[in-house]
Amino acid sequence: MPGPGPSTDKRQGDESPPRAVASAHPGAPDHIKRGFARRKSMVAALVVLVPLLWVVAVNTVSGNPGNTIATHLGDFAAATAARVRSVMPDLPDRTAIPDSSKPAKPEKPLAPLASVGRRVALVVGNAGYRHAPRLANPRNDAKDIAAALADLGFDVVAGMDLKGEAFYRRIDEFEKRTQGAQAALFYYAGHGMQLGDGNYLLPVDAKPDSERILKGTAVKLDEVLAGMKSAIRLVFLDACRDNPFLESIARARGARSSTMHRGLKHMDDVDGGMFIAYATAPGKVAADGDGRNSPFTAALKEHIETEGLEVNTLLTQVRGTVLDNTRKAQRPWSLSSLENPFYFVPPPPTGTDPETFSRASDAPNPATEMWLQIRDTSNARSLERYLATYPNSRYRPSAEARLDKLRGQPFTVVVEPSSAEVRILNITAPYRAGMRLPAGNYRVEASAEGRETATEAVAHGSAPTLHRMALSRVAAGPKVGEGFRDCAWCPEMMVVPTGSFLMGSPESEKGRYGREGPVRWVRIAAPFAVGVYEVTFAQWDACEQDGGCRGHKPDDEGWGRGRRPVINVSWEDAQAYVGWLSEKTRRRYRLPSESEWEYAARAGSRTSRPWGGSESGQCRHANGLDAATKTKRRYARLRAVASCDDGRVNTAPVGRYEGNAWGLHDVLGNVWEWTGDCWNGGYADAPADGGAWESGDCSRRIVRGGSWSNGPRSLRSANRDRFTTGSRNNVGGFRVVRMLTP
Repeated sequence: MPGPGPSTDKRQGDESPPRAVASAHPGAPDHIKRGFARRKSMVAALVVLVPLLWVVAVNTVSGNPGNTIATHLGDFAAATAARVRSVMPDLPDRTAIPDSSKPAKPEKPLAPLASVGRRVALVVGNAGYRHAPRLANPRNDAKDIAAALADLGFDVVAGMDLKGEAFYRRIDEFEKRTQGAQAALFYYAGHGMQLGDGNYLLPVDAKPDSERILKGTAVKLDEVLAGMKSAIRLVFLDACRDNPFLESIARARGARSSTMHRGLKHMDDVDGGMFIAYATAPGKVAADGDGRNSPFTAALKEHIETEGLEVNTLLTQVRGTVLDNTRKAQRPWSLSSLENPFYFVPPPPTGTDPETFSRASDAPNPATEMWLQIRDTSNARSLERYLATYPNSRYRPSAEARLDKLRGQPFTVVVEPSSAEVRILNITAPYRAGMRLPAGNYRVEASAEGRETATEAVAHGSAPTLHRMALSRVAAGPKVGEGFRDCAWCPEMMVVPTGSFLMGSPESEKGRYGREGPVRWVRIAAPFAVGVYEVTFAQWDACEQDGGCRGHKPDDEGWGRGRRPVINVSWEDAQAYVGWLSEKTRRRYRLPSESEWEYAARAGSRTSRPWGGSESGQCRHANGLDAATKTKRRYARLRAVASCDDGRVNTAPVGRYEGNAWGLHDVLGNVWEWTGDCWNGGYADAPADGGAWESGDCSRRIVRGGSWSNGPRSLRSANRDRFTTGSRNNVGGFRVVRMLTP
């Protein structure tokens, strides 16, 4: 009689198979063996369970305490085990009570399974340095690494061409996301250098005026590491490129500083659970690369998604690739204090094959265990590897459904012009044409040189999305003498013409200070726009409420806010404002140089004041000390005041006084205005091209124009003074300049 057909038992692949078959039936058919094994298991359970229930019942009725029950159970266990083995001698002995006096036999380790803990990454690429040559590849490097990490399931915080304040905002966001994460990774491409005993990463607005100023604008690596709150911390630094900042500072000092060094300092020791990789060896310079990526990042991209590479082994392979590609000129370096292995892509389960492993009688079910670990993952590749490893898993439908949800449908944006850069503002992953996104609403931004930036909302559903955008050409820039405003809360600007002028005051000028000379010609070669008014409280408050301006809300002294000029702001505060304004408008705002300020204030005049040489016009053109101040403030000893009376004793709303010939208001009086120049006591060796003088005493910066608390002598076009960069007072404010060319 033919045997039965194939087994209809559905527990395959990831289900634990029946226990070993009794040796008493070696020749029996498979289905007989399985049935016999099931009956033996049932008999064994009854032999153990019935006496156990009897012991519990007896002790419950008699009121014996729990420890008596335990004693009965202990005595009963050995006899039960012997009885079971007498009935089925081939059944494995699993009822023996372990001897606590003997060390436990170590359990067989499980095969490595997919990492399921949350993983977070901060990726920064700085290339467009303001005061150094632009680097070719860091933006590409950072974008490619961010995309690879996102594919590997990392929650990526990315930033490109970050200024100091934006850099710190990304670090703060990264620190919050690392709370409770299994692993945190920091990748940086750009300029970095050793200053003193620390490593510093340079934002794109870092200034090489002096070592002290550079430290103040750079980001210390230790601050990033301190914010990584995970068990495993990984750091990849492609930051040892040939650094022009070192030479700039050395030239400013006249000699190379002994506290500044080429390349990054390599740490002798690191805290537990950390891995640090450098693009090159200590004291060496890493190449930026001739292709899309640097040699280090190109090799890292090549190997990071290789299955089963522990991170130290990964770096070994990266090192070999870089050595080959640079002809031994660059050798990546690493330091590790990891206490457990870390895999970007874990290896498959060990054993002859998944089926053999799952049938080991003393091993857990790997497919079930792996599914329990990854069922809530947001990493599509983990699910793909699971389905490839366990194709017959009972969880296959659930895994496929989650994979479809995670993959989403292809999402593509086609922009005219095709060179436009596309960003999806409400996700962290960099945009790639055809990338799969879950259904939802996405904010797409497209920008290109010479075109207006556009942002559009795009609904993405269960079908592929192809969205088209066209960017309008930027209208011709404003002409000389035309005013404009880049946004509703931006300062109103005026374009001033090019030209040359005599800067400073002649020795014959009444009230002249010695620091105003020698008189010299200065050439303003390119047109620029300057604020029609000083920056107001309303404009500053818009920045502060948007999270910019260092979170500083300056005191208005009870005089009012709105259109009054902002006061109690330092030079650093003013720099934060122009940085925020530039980021919001995608235009280049900054503080004026001292020569630009005087050129704009004079508006073509050669007299001591824009309106002429007389003090008598002060109350029509400038808010300074006058009869009103002397009367209303009862300053009995005030002598150096204008004889007129404008009725004001502190700051006035901007624009209340007549402007100069170019339509600029309050260039004299109201508040002193910050400039970009370091303090020097005269104009010997000063730049003659209109640029800021960035050497000298840079802990103090030039202020121009005088204020409401100054008399006629100070309210002259050539007068100059200085405040320390951190000074906040009620006589100081600023106005801004906007570049008209890239």
